[in-house]
Amino acid sequence: MRLSRFQFLAASSAAFLAVTAQAATRPRYGGTLRVELQAQVSSLDPAAWPEDAASTRALAKLSDLVYDRLVRFDAQGKFQPALAIRWEHDAQSATWRFYLRPGVKWHDGSPLIAADVLPALENAVPGHPFRPAGDALEIDTGDPQLDLLLTLATSPQAIIRHGRSGAGGGPPVGTGPFRVADWQPGRRLVLTANDDCWAGRPYLDAIEISLGRASRDQLIDLELDKTAVVTLDPAEARRAQQEGRRVWTSAPVELVCLWSAEVEDPRLREAVARSIDRSAIQKVLVQNFGEVAAGILPAWLSGYALLFSTEPNLDRARQLRAEIGLPAALKLGYDANDPLARQVADRIAVNARDAGITLQPIPLPGGRVGSAGAELFIRSFRIDGPVFAAATREAIRRGLLRSGTRDTPEDVYAAERESIDNFTVVPLVDVPEIVGLGARVENWIAPPWGAWRLDEIWLEAAKP
Repeated sequence: MRLSRFQFLAASSAAFLAVTAQAATRPRYGGTLRVELQAQVSSLDPAAWPEDAASTRALAKLSDLVYDRLVRFDAQGKFQPALAIRWEHDAQSATWRFYLRPGVKWHDGSPLIAADVLPALENAVPGHPFRPAGDALEIDTGDPQLDLLLTLATSPQAIIRHGRSGAGGGPPVGTGPFRVADWQPGRRLVLTANDDCWAGRPYLDAIEISLGRASRDQLIDLELDKTAVVTLDPAEARRAQQEGRRVWTSAPVELVCLWSAEVEDPRLREAVARSIDRSAIQKVLVQNFGEVAAGILPAWLSGYALLFSTEPNLDRARQLRAEIGLPAALKLGYDANDPLARQVADRIAVNARDAGITLQPIPLPGGRVGSAGAELFIRSFRIDGPVFAAATREAIRRGLLRSGTRDTPEDVYAAERESIDNFTVVPLVDVPEIVGLGARVENWIAPPWGAWRLDEIWLEAAKP
């Protein structure tokens, strides 16, 4: 099966390098960058993965500013040294050794040693712990571990330490480019530059992050120059573009889908799915950003999404509805804090009505599946990767693919086909991350899958 993801990454890498080449050539140190996010992140522990896509996305960004990993991805999705300066393995890739970067300090000034890293790696390979080996860490699994670098480069394998400011209530300590100066869970985070960062001091002196800000309020603050980086919903993003403001979009990284697993009758699941006009959702509700979702993994990662049908079939939906008889109204749950989910639920209810099916959209606290007696749910998942194998893992972890699916294109395609053909998961639209940028933000660098590099940007001097 021929995949297109490498072509996408090649094109994205070229665009990334072009943007970088055009960036200002004289960096400026100092200043405070003000950022606003919609998500209300309640913990800075990267292992505390939330269920909703917005919080997952926000936590990943905040973690990257404060914490490091042994291995990380570069802008092209390739593995690069981080806290491990180099690594080696035997011919079978069963025994690995990672050499720690010398001179790294925790934010409290204490040196990073091998024993500090071990707790974060405890479950990297279940049943096979890492052990100190001089200035290195070693693991011997007895079996090939070809994806170990992938495991170490993706969350929640960040290197953190729960010290005096950690488990007792404050955030864990890290070694990243910024240290936590003030943390008000769900509301506000203030970061200051780590002068001793192994990768070099960031240009910014500080970053002030406001959490739980609605997209409309963020755009107003951007217009009033009260903030410099905001996360926008499609409607506000389109308005910002029309006003000539700087807007950056990632690759489609968030899957919005209809979760139908609670509906027992497969004919009813299929009838609802056949009634949905996904193209209208993408063009109207998502303002033509992103793309219609055919598969569970985005097309830029899988390369085979076009093999799945996305066209509505009202005749088939009505035929199934007639076979079933007239069911009672079904409750369609959505996250009460997600405006797009509410709009999608309303639109699907209209589509289903055309097939003779009554759906009642209801808001759910946190969008929790199984609450309030809902049978159907609008759910969002971050399925980006940035590589195929990582995206597969995330889809399995979220229950979108069956457990045990191997990360080969053939196996993942078969698992996707299984979920889609029984209509337990109905992909609707793949949505990009959309960022509004203030005029003073220089050297904005973000790979296509949406990871931010705030430690590499600087602020242009304010005009008198």
